[in-house]
Amino acid sequence: MKNFNKVLTLLALFLLIFPILTFAAEFRVGQQSSFSSEEKTNENLYMAGGTIISAGSVDKDLLVAGGTVLVSGPVLGDLFVVGGNITVLSQVSGDIRIGGGNIIVNGNILGDAVIGGGQIILSSKSISGDVAIAGGTIQMNSEVKGNVKIGGGEIYINAPVVGNVDIKAQKLTLGPKADIKGNLKYEAENPVIIEEGGKVQGETIFTELKGHNGENKNVTGSILGFFTFLLVAKFFMLLATALIIGLIFHKYSDELIEKATTNPLKELGRGIVTIIVLPVLSVILLITIIGIPFGILGLLSFIMLLIFTAMITPIFLGALVYKWISRGSSYVVNWKTMLLGVVVYFILSLIPFIGWIAICVSTMITLGAALNIKWEIVKEWR
Repeated sequence: MKNFNKVLTLLALFLLIFPILTFAAEFRVGQQSSFSSEEKTNENLYMAGGTIISAGSVDKDLLVAGGTVLVSGPVLGDLFVVGGNITVLSQVSGDIRIGGGNIIVNGNILGDAVIGGGQIILSSKSISGDVAIAGGTIQMNSEVKGNVKIGGGEIYINAPVVGNVDIKAQKLTLGPKADIKGNLKYEAENPVIIEEGGKVQGETIFTELKGHNGENKNVTGSILGFFTFLLVAKFFMLLATALIIGLIFHKYSDELIEKATTNPLKELGRGIVTIIVLPVLSVILLITIIGIPFGILGLLSFIMLLIFTAMITPIFLGALVYKWISRGSSYVVNWKTMLLGVVVYFILSLIPFIGWIAICVSTMITLGAALNIKWEIVKEWR
């Protein structure tokens, strides 16, 4: 189970970081962001907001981060979506990568599909590539011409699959339209339920999930899906926040990278001093009656500062690593470097001690640079 979680997570990360395309882009940002059916773009399209509707034609990649997302226009490149409620009705010529709460995919997918969510429904006519899914409740009504890997709670497959199927779940059911031409390998509490008409043409390998006392654990499949989803959801949420901050406040991001890379040791020291002094000073103020409001304000500021810094640290890491990989002469801040930064941040968080230290140092440098910018703004006001 642990190996499956790792493989699925690494697969998602690989498919997310793999495409390196052109840097041309069009941006749509707002509480309600839309790209109408009459519109068309020959560049990559990036959309962020509360409610997002993309009905126009996108000739390259479409990247969306929002609360409620509807994609109905054709996408000739890859589709990447992070959100709460997500509906995809359009045909996507490339791959799709989706992370959210409730996800519905009805459009045809000509590439691979990597999806992580709570409730997932695939009802497109076909998916031409491979499928990797992690979620709670999963219903797959789409024909898949590649292989399928799924980890979750309750899984229902009711469509043909040309390749092999690998399942880790609490409950697995094959509907009447299910036709697995390859092998079916699955781990579940009980043998698969095959409704009339459903069939597996290849070999079936079943591993029963049991507890230490030999009895089935009813929560095993749910825990598997839950923790796999947490890993994928953590990645997507981190990416969404970095993208929103980086794309909306692009000038601030550029200045942040400049401050952090110009004198990293100075910014590291500034961050360390702040992380030590601010909470200590706040606690001291709480001891005095007159200073209680300021102490509470200081602690709240400390917490908010840590959250904000965690959001922007991947932006710094991405620019740093990209410059090192590309051997460029300057630091670049765009969606690709942010994606790279989130991947690096996420991988480092999985490495004990060394990875945690690297994140801590990067966070302190980023915090110092952010405070440096704030201090310069304060001086201008004075």
